[in-house]
Amino acid sequence: MNVDLTFQEKKMAYLRRMLCQIAAQEETAETIIPDSMPDVGRIVGCWGVPVLRGKEWRSDGMLASGGITAKVLYVPADDGQPQVLESYLPFTMKWDFPMTDREGKLRVDCRLRSLDARMINSRKILLRANLAAKGEAYLPEEETFYTLQNPPKNVEVDVRHYPMILPVDCCEKSFLLDEELDLPGTAPEIAKVVYYNVQPELTDSKVMGSKAVFKGFAALHLLYLAPDGRLATWEYEIPFSQYAELEQEFEREEELQIGLMSTGVELDADEEGKRVRLKCSLLAQCLISSCQDVEVVQDAYSLRNTLETKSKAVELESRLDRQQFQQVMRQNVPISGTVADASILPDYPRQERSGDTVRLEVPVSGTVVYYDDTGALQGKTVHGQADCEMKLSDTGKCYADSASAGRVQCSAAGGNGELQASILVTADCCAGQGMETLCGITLGDALPRQGQRPSVIVRKAPRTESLWNLAKTCGSTREAIQGANAMTEDHVEAGTLVLIPTL
Repeated sequence: MNVDLTFQEKKMAYLRRMLCQIAAQEETAETIIPDSMPDVGRIVGCWGVPVLRGKEWRSDGMLASGGITAKVLYVPADDGQPQVLESYLPFTMKWDFPMTDREGKLRVDCRLRSLDARMINSRKILLRANLAAKGEAYLPEEETFYTLQNPPKNVEVDVRHYPMILPVDCCEKSFLLDEELDLPGTAPEIAKVVYYNVQPELTDSKVMGSKAVFKGFAALHLLYLAPDGRLATWEYEIPFSQYAELEQEFEREEELQIGLMSTGVELDADEEGKRVRLKCSLLAQCLISSCQDVEVVQDAYSLRNTLETKSKAVELESRLDRQQFQQVMRQNVPISGTVADASILPDYPRQERSGDTVRLEVPVSGTVVYYDDTGALQGKTVHGQADCEMKLSDTGKCYADSASAGRVQCSAAGGNGELQASILVTADCCAGQGMETLCGITLGDALPRQGQRPSVIVRKAPRTESLWNLAKTCGSTREAIQGANAMTEDHVEAGTLVLIPTL
């Protein structure tokens, strides 16, 4: 008489990564010099700040839109005081993924790879921006696993536990930094803002119940013209503390990964040039991951009855580990004179594989503004790279990111200079875990009695083999083999003599 054993169902909710892809495109704009500004003599440098205006989930992909606020510093044709020209380059980027009628969660990060300004004529400038953006899409899923509680004594069950780190929740929080900042008394007054950048940095983040709590600071870097026409810089850190509401409540501290993206930046100096007002809107895009113990009934057999099994395949992508590398990029700059300012644009890491080694290369574009030995204002664009290596199996995937860490430094002496910047590289190593899990067992008739059998089999393992396979093949159990050989391991090495009690 056939008996169907009862399995208990356990459902596990998670977010399936549908997309994690970097897109790149070039944006150009021709900018006319306003009548109130003098003719362009030569361009010294240009800078840009990308902002994310919106993102949209579609049935076949995702969209992101925004713009780049660009500033160009030039010396007039009459060698008068340096001038600042502002322009705006809008962008829209699209990523494709398989068609779905459900809506998921999106994360977007945008950054400039490079920005170049060239004279078309004395009244027109061509701006060319190389923009990169990383789009991530997650779809809520639910997977069912099956457990067998208290199986019959004559049924051997192989239960495996897989610790898996999976994304489980995604949320976001917009917040505004609105600050009035006073320049120190020793700093020259602001006559004209040339360039500013706000770099947010997290110092702490954690999950508390149904909230993603985080704090950090926004590092403001300001380059401006003083009343005497000389360039000056100023840096300031603005602290913040925020939280975002999650869709579910967690009983323990889960892992929280936050991407901070600017959605708008404004900076204005007062008439006296000793105070600035900064308005910076930031979007915190939170991804919560949880380490879950996945229990899988992998196999079963019976020493006394026939047995039929029903199984299903499960494929999950789990994160194996996260590694961080801080590399110092040093790049020679052929300049002579006094450095006024230096800034960098780190790109997303490129990956090169060789066997089980992954090399991560972060291209870096830098801009150095300086006064040469004659006192003339000059600009130089340089390109460097930060590298690091890590181990990863052939079947593994690496999702890597990079960011500037700390201040950018540049010095010049003896006709040569060096640009130095610290680059932080974060690498998530993931692998697809394919599993076969039993979801049904039918216990059938008793097996026919066999003839005379030895009570113990002595076997030399031809290769490294699991005790489960030995026991199933030879009509024994793992526990019986471990007891007969006084062993605790779950496998035997190749060439080992093993006593296998027959049951």
